[in-house]
Amino acid sequence: MTRRYYRSEVPESSLASNRLDAARSRLSRQGALGGSGRVDRVSGESPDIRLDVDYRGRYAERIARELREVLSAPGIEKAPFATVEAKQDADAYYTAELVDDEPAMVQAPGAISVGANLVEVGTRNTHWVGVDTAPSQPDPGHPFGNGTDALVGIPADARRVQIVDSTSEPTQRDQPIPVATVTAEHGDVDLYDASAESIDEPIYLFDLEYDPQGDVDPGVWDTYGNASILDSDDVVAWGRVFDTGHDFGDGELVIENGLLRLRIDEPTNADATATLEAETYDAGADSWTAVDLPAYQDGDLDTDWQPADVDLTRISQARVAAQIEFSAEAGTNAGDTYAADAQLDRGREALFVTETSDGELPPDLEALLAPIAATSVVDPGVEQALVAREEVRR
Repeated sequence: MTRRYYRSEVPESSLASNRLDAARSRLSRQGALGGSGRVDRVSGESPDIRLDVDYRGRYAERIARELREVLSAPGIEKAPFATVEAKQDADAYYTAELVDDEPAMVQAPGAISVGANLVEVGTRNTHWVGVDTAPSQPDPGHPFGNGTDALVGIPADARRVQIVDSTSEPTQRDQPIPVATVTAEHGDVDLYDASAESIDEPIYLFDLEYDPQGDVDPGVWDTYGNASILDSDDVVAWGRVFDTGHDFGDGELVIENGLLRLRIDEPTNADATATLEAETYDAGADSWTAVDLPAYQDGDLDTDWQPADVDLTRISQARVAAQIEFSAEAGTNAGDTYAADAQLDRGREALFVTETSDGELPPDLEALLAPIAATSVVDPGVEQALVAREEVRR
């Protein structure tokens, strides 16, 4: 059967055995994207899972890199490792204590290997998924509007959504009501306004089946030079990124949450050209539509602002954050640079952009970002983690 560790999936076609019926087993998994493979239980002595993966095929290196990154990601310390099709005893939340390239079993010729020790930290029966909030108005702020909502996105498939004032012996709790629901590429997201709840700085608790966890979360992609996410064989050609220090090489950096997609092509020594493109998801057409950003070449701007560097600062289940440095390549302010902070939360249809110590946004850079910038001045301060049920019982 197909299994996922957070958003990293082993296709069913790569599994020849589904003997994952012991929560206290050591596991060896071998598979190839679109090819043959196997899953073998090594022993039943350890309370942990030993995960060994051999990838073969044209995308083996990038898929192995993706799995290695998500297992080591500081923003995703605990994640579901579970079966897609049907519940298995080993389905639970795990954390990776060791990630290496040394397989426990002999790897297949030409395979790229990833190994890890997974330690169970709990299940849906012992833990809630929790989204902590800390609404605040950043200083400096931004010039794109003056809204005061602090929208928090929760997967619409989540059950028993509640808010509490603490993750340890809470004294307040309530059942919140979403203010809107949006349809992202891979599912619906309910939006709650943390600034309008009955509890200040509420913590949202909910239960969600393992498999859909991650489907509507924000994420980062490396295009590896491919224009489309799917190749001519409808196989995913991009690679997910979970390491803020990931080297994008010749590929574009893509930040997206199923509603907004920001594509940034940073300049290199081989190609000094840099581009910033944006797309929004059209649920009715089930497709992505380009956003018409103003351009210097079209005469919309007096200064040609281009992305010069992207510093990813956070990749987590509820938020992707980065500092984007722009360079004025031509026009009125040629030679200037400006760094802006940006973040994309789950369920948000716009990028939350704030000014930095560089001062106010230059007018043309403000105009360039305005079509994709959020108008609210409040940052909901979302952070997702697991919350032990025993800590928040009545």
